[in-house]
Amino acid sequence: MKSSRDENVYEASAAQRGRLKIFLGAAPGVGKTYQMLRAAQSCRQEGVDVVVGLVETHGRQETDEQLRGLEEIPRKRIEYKEHVFEELDIDALLKRGPGLVVVDELAHSNVPGSRNAKRWRDVLELIEAGIDVYTTMNVQHIESLNDTVAKTAWTVVRETVPDSMLDLAEEIEVVDLSPVDLIERLKGGKVDLSGHPGSASRNFFSERNLRSLRTLALLRAKKPPVRRVLVPFDGSPSAIHAVQHVVSLERAGHRGIILLLNVQAPSAKGTSLATDSGVQARAAGAAILGAASQLLDAQQIPYQCEVVAGVPSEAIAAAVDRHRIDLIVMGSTGLGTLARLLLGSVAMAVAQKSKVPVTLVK
Repeated sequence: MKSSRDENVYEASAAQRGRLKIFLGAAPGVGKTYQMLRAAQSCRQEGVDVVVGLVETHGRQETDEQLRGLEEIPRKRIEYKEHVFEELDIDALLKRGPGLVVVDELAHSNVPGSRNAKRWRDVLELIEAGIDVYTTMNVQHIESLNDTVAKTAWTVVRETVPDSMLDLAEEIEVVDLSPVDLIERLKGGKVDLSGHPGSASRNFFSERNLRSLRTLALLRAKKPPVRRVLVPFDGSPSAIHAVQHVVSLERAGHRGIILLLNVQAPSAKGTSLATDSGVQARAAGAAILGAASQLLDAQQIPYQCEVVAGVPSEAIAAAVDRHRIDLIVMGSTGLGTLARLLLGSVAMAVAQKSKVPVTLVK
């Protein structure tokens, strides 16, 4: 069994990945693309740099409207057998480097001559480059469910996504629509039937099949995503209580990647810790973090440690951006009267200006 410190290497690597969210449906037409674009629009309104890598609206007006205001990266044109196809342009997206990319139809097979044979491999490249991705797929394309779907819906699915890709997703949101409502959408011409021509569509979209597929989709809904939690730590009793609060969250089932941060005062020559005095400051910070490390080690909770120099509130804000933190848990008072006043003002400054939720612990 690996120790908590052994796991730090993995957690540090995972912290650099982009986040993957999958909008999962029981069948075409439930509204996955629409919901994905609505979520992307909400992110854009919150200041996230969002671009559209590739979206198929199939001419649906309400879905087209959700594209308004979103930057779209031109697709890559690839010639194959005297025809020109358009695929996701990975190079352009990596060069652009947005915060979030919207990519439709994760199970899609790319045209021969593309960089990757499968779109899920394109998405994997993006998240490994530190870019968040929103994407869509239907439950019948999950590799491990291939045989189950074939027996349930009498349909052989040739485009699949490996389960390991779904395991990477921090969130799987099921876009739910009742079979009756989906059949009404089908009758109204609001469902793309390109993958189910002729009689195949009548067989696939029977109420019995849709109920079975809906059950499979709901079973794949994923628990709340892993949160990246920042704990600014100065060794005070209040800071110890903050670490204990994080431990209680873990015990309650909240999965988190924990970053313990100690902020040292900057030297006269600046904020670098590379100087001789900086090395001493780094050692002092590491010693302070030892108390917090012991608490987390005792509970076998993985964590990272970081010592930086600078103005505390600014250093904390920078760490939030650098590590893409979701939650700050920090003590509200420090050691001694002066420290108590100082840390109290830092805690208030962080709470008032933070881009993410802040939990203050006494």
